[in-house]
Amino acid sequence: MRRAAALAIAALAIALAAAPAVARADATVDPAAGAAPAAEAARPKKDRERAGKARCKLAAPRPGARAARLVNLYNSWTHEWLAVVPGEPVPRATLDRFLRDHYTNQPAAMEPKLLDVLLGAARHFRSDTAVVVSAFRHPKYNLLLRKKGHQVARDSNHTKGVAVDFYIPKIDTRRLHAWAKDQKIGGVGLYLSSQFVHMDTGPIRFWSGE
Repeated sequence: MRRAAALAIAALAIALAAAPAVARADATVDPAAGAAPAAEAARPKKDRERAGKARCKLAAPRPGARAARLVNLYNSWTHEWLAVVPGEPVPRATLDRFLRDHYTNQPAAMEPKLLDVLLGAARHFRSDTAVVVSAFRHPKYNLLLRKKGHQVARDSNHTKGVAVDFYIPKIDTRRLHAWAKDQKIGGVGLYLSSQFVHMDTGPIRFWSGE
């Protein structure tokens, strides 16, 4: 009896051990599954190494929202660039520093509307660049220019931080001037020979210079 029971227990253990190897009747068997390891082993070693490296690489990011278009502001005196995303704020200190007086290297509190002017012009003409010719002008530098005979006002709005001279690359100065007048923001000056437009936030008025 004891021997028969022992044999029965041994048979049951063997059956349980073999059970994981038995496929379910309703399972789908891929005939190529067994051939895959053999095919992989048959590939050249370099190909297997390349495939392994490719599997280790991170998956490409999923496409998302379209990136906002940047407007690149360029200061023609300091040769500095300021990349701006339209609609996103620019720190006042950053803007003031970018539009500083190049002669004294001193910044001033600039009128924020001047940034809107530059971005608006670039957007209107579908350009990604606006070039600043002059923004803040220190009173000492303004006086120096007057003594040298340059066409600058004694009480220039540049010295108050409310004016900017600029142009849009590849856009005719007359077209930029017409756009500037339509904005009705303040003063607009056309400097055809120098190829730039002046805009400020003072009283609305128009003039021409060299």
